[in-house]
Formats: sequence, structure tokens, C-alpha cells
Amino acid sequence: MSLLELQLGGLLMVFSRVAGLFVFAPLLASVTVPMRIRAILAVTMSLIIWLGLPGNLRLVEVPDVITAGYIVFTETTLGTIIGLIALMPVVAVQLGSAVFGQQMGFGLTAVYNPALETDSDVLGELMLYLALGVFLSFGGLERLFLIIAGSFKTIGPGGFSLSAAPLSLVVGVLTAGTELAIRIALPVLCLILVETIASAFVSKTMPQLSVMSLGFGLKVILGIMALTGALISIQQIVGEHIADTFNRLTVWLSL
Repeated sequence: MSLLELQLGGLLMVFSRVAGLFVFAPLLASVTVPMRIRAILAVTMSLIIWLGLPGNLRLVEVPDVITAGYIVFTETTLGTIIGLIALMPVVAVQLGSAVFGQQMGFGLTAVYNPALETDSDVLGELMLYLALGVFLSFGGLERLFLIIAGSFKTIGPGGFSLSAAPLSLVVGVLTAGTELAIRIALPVLCLILVETIASAFVSKTMPQLSVMSLGFGLKVILGIMALTGALISIQQIVGEHIADTFNRLTVWLSL
């Protein structure tokens, strides 16, 4: 094969891995970003990474179309896995907000979320943008770029195998994400539980009061108060979870 064909093969492998990020990675996979912009970003990142690789890693021999298709699939899968793991903290925040938002009654006012192409309540949208803000403030996009670039040092272009998929890492991140969602929802849920018990006592002692209509507004007020008071703590634990997720990715890719 000619030198140009080997270089194109290497560039294709790098582009396939980088393009996988744009399937699930926060902000990069958002449909609110035009497809043309995402394509330009993917090509630009691929060129920068490819030019920074050692000379022997820039060249990849692709013997036939079937082999090329399989390698492109595996490389895209690796990039998709990295993007999916980076997305977990953001999804965990929205999951926790969906739990307490439903208890506060905001589940009745669902709105369309273009970032995830799903319906969510107003609090879910607020918490989603909070999580994205924390993700950006902790240098999430920069660390993603560094991780995907550094992955070529341990897993060269075309060197990833589906049998090496990090299932234990994905399970660990999912478990940590569930714990994060519970920690986010817990302050609001505790106050709502206290309000529900108090309303039950009031309805028994003063049946002439309309506890249903009073309790609905009280849940909203108490929930917003609890959420406002816990915002700083939520920001800290989300930041810690994002940092822990990137550390796990870095450790896995350094093996």
C-alpha cells in the first residue's frame, strides 16, 4: 500500500473514535448544536490528534472493505463508550430532579428537552443546565479531549477489541450515578415526607380544612426552599462525581 493510503487509514481510525464522542457526550451530542458544527468539530479534533501521534501510529493498513468496516465500528464503539460514561453524571442529576419534581407536582407540567430529546419538568431542565454548567466549569470538554487523545497511547488506531469493553467500569459508574441521584433528591424528599405526615395529622384533627389544596402549594414552597438551600452542596457533589468519573476513565485507558 502507498504511504497516502496508510495515512488515510490512520486518519479514518482516529476520526471514527472521535466521532463516537458525538453520540452521547454532554454538549457534543446535543441536537441544539447544528450538525454542521459538530461535523467540523469532529474533523478538527481528529486532525489535531492525528498530527500529534507518533509516526508509526499515523499509519494503519486496511486490507479490504470488510476489515475497514469492522475496525471503524470498534473505534466508534470505543468513542461512544467514553462519551456515555462522561454523560452519566449529567443523567444522574436529571434523574434525581425527576424524582423530587414528581413529588412536588412539577411532573404535571412536562416540557420538551431538546438536549436529550425527551420530555422533562421545569425543575429537571433547571437541574440539567446546572449539571452542564458544573461539567463545563470543571473543564469537562477539555478533559474529554485529553482522554480521547491520550487513549491512542495505550490503544492505537484500530487496536480496540469489543472483548475489551469496560463492562465493570460502566456498571461502577451507573452505581455511582444512582447514588448521586439519591443524594440530590434526598433533601427535598425528606421535607416533603415531613409535610405529608403533618398534613395527615391536620386532616384528622381539623377535617374542615382543605388539606389537599393547601398541601399542594406547601409541597412546592418547601421543595423550592430545600432545593435552594442545597444548591451549593449539590454543585460540590456533582463536581466530585464528574471528577471521579474522569479519573476512572483515565485509569482504565492507562492500563
